[in-house]
Amino acid sequence: MRIRHALLTLVLLSAPVLGANAPKVEAEKYTLGNGLQVLLHVDRKLPIVHVNEWFHVGSKNEKPGRTGFAHLFEHMMFQGSKNAQDKYLAYAEQVGASLRDGGVNGTTDTDRTNYFITAPSSALEKMLWLESDRITGLLDAMTQEKLDNQRDVVKNERRQSYENVPYGRWLLLAIENLYPAAHPYSWPTIGSMADLTAASMDDVKEFFRTYYTPNNLTLTVAGDFEPAEAKRLIEKYFAPIPPGPALDRPKRLPAPLSGERIVEARDRVPQARTYMLWHSPAFFDPGDADLDLAALVLSDGLSSQLQKLLVYEKQLCTSIQAFQMSLELSGVFCVIATARPGVELPEIERMITEKLHEAATNGVSAVELDRARNKHELEFISGLERIGGFGGKADQLAKYNTYLGTPDLFGADLDRYAKSTPASVTAAIARWLDTPNRVLLRFLPEASGRETASKLDRTKAPVPGKDRPFQVPEVKTRKLTNGLTVFVVERPELPKVAVSLVSKGGLAAEAPDKAGVATLTLKTIDKGTKTRKALQIEEELAALGTELSRGGQREWMTLSVEVLERNLPAALDILADVAMHPTFPAEEVERERKKHLDDLLQEQQAPNRIARRVVPLLMFGAAHPYGHAVLGDESSIQSLKPEDLAACHAKLWRPGGSALIFSGDITLQKAQTLAEDIFGGWSGEAEKAAEMPKPQLAPAGKIYLVDRQDSAQTNLSLLLPGIRRDSPDYHALRTVDAVWGGTFGARLNMNLREKKGYSYGVFSYPGVLTQGGLWEATGGVQTKVTKESVAEFLKELKDLGGARPITQKELDEAKANRIRGYAQSFETLAKLNGKLGELFGQDRPLTDLADEPVEIEKITLAKANEVAQKYAVSGQLRLLAIGDARQIQEGLEGLGLGPVTKLDPRGNQAR
Repeated sequence: MRIRHALLTLVLLSAPVLGANAPKVEAEKYTLGNGLQVLLHVDRKLPIVHVNEWFHVGSKNEKPGRTGFAHLFEHMMFQGSKNAQDKYLAYAEQVGASLRDGGVNGTTDTDRTNYFITAPSSALEKMLWLESDRITGLLDAMTQEKLDNQRDVVKNERRQSYENVPYGRWLLLAIENLYPAAHPYSWPTIGSMADLTAASMDDVKEFFRTYYTPNNLTLTVAGDFEPAEAKRLIEKYFAPIPPGPALDRPKRLPAPLSGERIVEARDRVPQARTYMLWHSPAFFDPGDADLDLAALVLSDGLSSQLQKLLVYEKQLCTSIQAFQMSLELSGVFCVIATARPGVELPEIERMITEKLHEAATNGVSAVELDRARNKHELEFISGLERIGGFGGKADQLAKYNTYLGTPDLFGADLDRYAKSTPASVTAAIARWLDTPNRVLLRFLPEASGRETASKLDRTKAPVPGKDRPFQVPEVKTRKLTNGLTVFVVERPELPKVAVSLVSKGGLAAEAPDKAGVATLTLKTIDKGTKTRKALQIEEELAALGTELSRGGQREWMTLSVEVLERNLPAALDILADVAMHPTFPAEEVERERKKHLDDLLQEQQAPNRIARRVVPLLMFGAAHPYGHAVLGDESSIQSLKPEDLAACHAKLWRPGGSALIFSGDITLQKAQTLAEDIFGGWSGEAEKAAEMPKPQLAPAGKIYLVDRQDSAQTNLSLLLPGIRRDSPDYHALRTVDAVWGGTFGARLNMNLREKKGYSYGVFSYPGVLTQGGLWEATGGVQTKVTKESVAEFLKELKDLGGARPITQKELDEAKANRIRGYAQSFETLAKLNGKLGELFGQDRPLTDLADEPVEIEKITLAKANEVAQKYAVSGQLRLLAIGDARQIQEGLEGLGLGPVTKLDPRGNQAR
């Protein structure tokens, strides 16, 4: 197709204060024959590339009675397309994008819908393929089921984000009162419940065909790539897409108010709050930048006009903020003030009105304006640090191009603020804000009937009252004829149930010659059954509002779901199918294998993950079930076949060695009936536990060093032999640990973080297993003080071992911390199920739940110091250091702990 091409060099022309050091943003723009506008920006800082799409469609393009479509399509764009049938995020994650880290997302507002993804540069073609397939093939993959599912998701989002949070309805009420009914901004982006319900498949498809077209799209590629290759790929994947219909763009559409409109809403809010709203200029219109600066003058920092008056001096408000929200057709200026208890909102509104009139009459000072302009400039430049994400360079390029027709506006944008004067800002306040034509939206607390004391002396810290006795929840048990144990905790307060299936076949039970098989089995267990494919499993769970969670420990594994009570039978059926009938399809195993191999590569670059692999190896030995690498290595993972995973599953997942745990709105009778109906056909006795060999500990009194050149810090792990779960010292050692390093205020952290400043945090924890354990203190320290940090570790260990015995005060605080915090560990259904799962996995009696606080209370000072001296033995120490050997090895050798043994990231002796 014919390409219209024009090269634009975008130079960030600075405000005068920037001088010659202004950063430059260079981009190339061209347009395909189908109308697609392409922006290319090269940034070689990191080997990553960002693909950004801005569709010029938002809620303003909807029609009354058919609102919420733009936002609904944002959701649908992640549900799979013709040639990418899996959900979009599955493909995104395969190429290295991460939703959690902000590397992939999509958003909708009144004027546009955008999507972006950031991944390694090598994935550019895969990303462009994926993005183009969403345009050409979304409707081919759309089903009524998907539409219904995402429509329900959006409804829940409306409830959660707008209707079920304090002050959440403010925007809904604001636009309802700012705009007349027919105005494109008079309905929320989320849409109305009624409109979402009424939307048909044909309605939705028509909206997509109209607006999700190449001639309504700005495609931006930014990062480390070759422009010629990017052009070739864009031509390959996007040029064949036919254009959509020509679109009429709505023009500026102000909606002037006549007089003041007051709206009061009562809600479950902690404090009264007022939203003062005025119409204002649209994006880039005259006055827009001036009002941005005015907002900073009014409310940014305690020295700003409104903060100083109402928060600092008069103390009538707990917070106040102002902002200019400039949209494509018009804008809104907003002042939000939260009143202190007992303060009336009209009084606050009166004082804000007077301050605005004063600013409009007497003017904004040059000092105030300079402060605001500097703040804006810093924020503007900071946005240029990132190529992608919200507000990064790609986002800004697309914004300028979409709304104003050209990306060449970085300089013009910043110049708007540089050219503002005290007179222009004052004039903007006078024109737009010093007027009675506004909306006052008041949120008032619902009447509670509670009285507030008139005086309170805050200088005296309250003394904690007597703790209310905590009764651990009753756990009811049954055992099915096939050997499956059923635990039930009845908590009917909420219509929700948490279910966990726990197997005593943990990661340590895998065959020694197939390292990693149990982990890979757990990862692929839900990727297909005899009656369901992987995607079907995910979609069915999603339709129930839940997902499958899995957890792998050395001694037990868990599959879990949390659902509304009415959805329990269906969710339990899926859980059972996954646990009882996995098929481990070859293509799914291969997909997970690749991901796992990538993960192993990443492991070698992460100090904390290196430690998680090497520490068990040092304390138990490579051949021991507690010491071998449960993630495997490249060789072992590559050798695994689907039948190996099936054999591992058959060995580890049997009803005779499993427990089904229910907690929530369910009775024992119902749980037992469901378990028998759904799991009754499962068969298999528990696998006989293998005899546990003796640990093969690495030699004590030595330092083990993993070299990470140019490491920013040194990760230290001080390792001591620990105890078995059935040790009579179990509760005493955990309480001693709370004194040494188990809490923020413990000795280790107070020394290395608070006193010395060597570390961000140092903590310790006794890892306790059925047949053994270890005691570890760990933390990252500055490289230059590695030797000194180790010396402090050793000092604290010697002190705990007898040189500075535990005091009664320390013991009392440690016991109180553990006992008073104990009830919180039962707060959620998930926590409760986790506790029961751990007891079952370690063959512990249910009486442990009630016994724990009692046993802690029994610990005497003599017992605590006896246990400390018994286990805090310097001669049993192994020290693992992960850092730059060139900078730290000599210092470590000078500590007198013996020779330094260098290891590779897998724990093997380095060559």
